[in-house]
Amino acid sequence: MSKKDKICYGLMGGSVLLIIFGIMFLLSAAEIAPIFTFFKSMDNVLVRYIIVILTMASGIMLFSNAAANLSNIKLRRSLSIGITTFSTILTVPLVYVFIAIFFAHNGKVGPVGEIMMLSRIAEGFVEWFGSGAFIYVVYTFMLILSFVFIAVPIITCISTLKKSK
Repeated sequence: MSKKDKICYGLMGGSVLLIIFGIMFLLSAAEIAPIFTFFKSMDNVLVRYIIVILTMASGIMLFSNAAANLSNIKLRRSLSIGITTFSTILTVPLVYVFIAIFFAHNGKVGPVGEIMMLSRIAEGFVEWFGSGAFIYVVYTFMLILSFVFIAVPIITCISTLKKSK
């Protein structure tokens, strides 16, 4: 095994730890499982989800980039497709949140929105950015950013698969 592959495997191991912590943060932030009790003390639910997004995005990007640099072509392709699928499945609800937040800001939250704590997320945004027109600029920016979170891993995977040929 080459030194480069050893470094890639080490980075992927670290990224898996980040992803595991991100999932535990997500379960705590959504109040599904109180793994990290300090999350309960955070009044602004938006702070909780920012921690989740930063942790998960770091882990996914690190894994994706390390996997793309492995010398074993079959393993590189398989891991790239796997992490892209995983990140896309995790990011689709984020896109939903940033589409539905426009409606939740005006108090229109359906049953799925209540499960995803949309009204509390909207309150967190209002707490930070006020309730004027600027909040819609922030929501639009976050919606665009959520699309970027889906597009970048897919583009990276396609690039990795083309490089493998």
